[in-house]
Amino acid sequence: MYLFDAFSYDGLKRFWRCRYKRECKTRVHTGITDLIFLKNINNHTHDSDTAKVEVNIAVYNIKKRARETLEPTSTVMNYCISGLSQASKVSNY
Repeated sequence: MYLFDAFSYDGLKRFWRCRYKRECKTRVHTGITDLIFLKNINNHTHDSDTAKVEVNIAVYNIKKRARETLEPTSTVMNYCISGLSQASKVSNY
């Protein structure tokens, strides 16, 4: 999973880094709005954790839906976690 790190000096690219910054030196450059990979620097030095990625996406979706609708919290939560795998639902992330 990548975390936003900085904008390029000219403001035309976004720089992203691996969430495990100390152990993994992977970096990615994307466009500002389209987020298409323009450049990939290094490879990950660790295995991916699909449950953690899935949980992070669900949390993002919950926050977004809560901001954009007037639905009760329970409705937002049930809608956003309905498609999660069992591993994601029991994880401690």
